[in-house]
Amino acid sequence: MAHLINKDGLSVTNNPRAIHEELFRGTGYVIGNGASVFIQNESITEKYIMVFKDISPPSERRFIASRYKEALELFQQWLDA
Repeated sequence: MAHLINKDGLSVTNNPRAIHEELFRGTGYVIGNGASVFIQNESITEKYIMVFKDISPPSERRFIASRYKEALELFQQWLDA
């Protein structure tokens, strides 16, 4: 199981509920080994979930906030890679 931290360096439990709480009600950032996910506010009403992969080849994906499950699945895949 991957060790995750938030923007402040505090530990985040690696489960869907804890990650959701941190993204939408906490710092808005979750960082793991080789991957990170965060909330990007495009405007007052538009929020996006950005998922980044740091290991080669680096890549990123952008999801609308309502597609949280897809973003979480990709984040978990990239953590395990």
